[in-house]
Amino acid sequence: MTENKIQSVNWHITGKCNYNCKFCYVQNLSSEIKDLGRIHDILHKLQSTKTNYLDIQKINFVGGEPFLHPHFYEMLKMADDMGFVTSIVTNGSFINKESMPKIAEYTDWIGISVDSVSDEIETTLGRGRGKHVAYSIDVAKLVHEYGLKLKLNTTVTSLTTTEDWHELVDQMDPHRWKVFQMLHIKGQNDSCINTLSITDEQFESFKMRHQDIRLRNDIRPTFESNDDMIGSYLILDPSGRVLSNKDGKYTPFELDYILKNPAAVIDSKKYVERDGVYAW
Repeated sequence: MTENKIQSVNWHITGKCNYNCKFCYVQNLSSEIKDLGRIHDILHKLQSTKTNYLDIQKINFVGGEPFLHPHFYEMLKMADDMGFVTSIVTNGSFINKESMPKIAEYTDWIGISVDSVSDEIETTLGRGRGKHVAYSIDVAKLVHEYGLKLKLNTTVTSLTTTEDWHELVDQMDPHRWKVFQMLHIKGQNDSCINTLSITDEQFESFKMRHQDIRLRNDIRPTFESNDDMIGSYLILDPSGRVLSNKDGKYTPFELDYILKNPAAVIDSKKYVERDGVYAW
């Protein structure tokens, strides 16, 4: 892989979701693209732009819940046909024995979001309806069965800072575990800031208690503080615009402009330092 280049993009293809996570930082996004021609055009632009700052190789399809986009499978196949490494970040509720064969045909990575080891707390947070943790373990087993790579995504909130994740991580056996400090994005998750935010010290304590965990291939977990996340992601909204979070809120830019001026929204050094580039 080429060092110090932005090589992945998070495309939040829809704002629709069947869950209601209180801390979600993409609760109020623009309308999704339903025209497959425009979708192809965006993917082609990402594929063809290669500069001393950009070389996009991996597409993370995110939501909302990406499976709720009416053309999700077409988008997934399109990206796979164009040679991208494809990743889905999902709550897992649409993954089962019936859907997995089709998913596996076009997908390299599945990212499952689990934010507590307790189903009760997950329900309080808005993640699922009482069986999210147990179901996620089953989904993880299915992902492994089909030979895809598994990423576990966890957002640490005030309800989970003292939890012990060793057993659950062992049960899910992911290739990567990304642990995030709850991030406030103005205009998206303002209502829960006073109740769910955690301090840098609390996040560091969570990190210190879990950094000994070894994942597949002896990989360590990746921990991202609020500072790590600001200005270190290339984010597309459902309409294909680029979103900058440098100011603690989302500022939209046209894709063509950012492909020529990526430093306006993303710091490549921070991108690399937060393990944005890895063996995918």
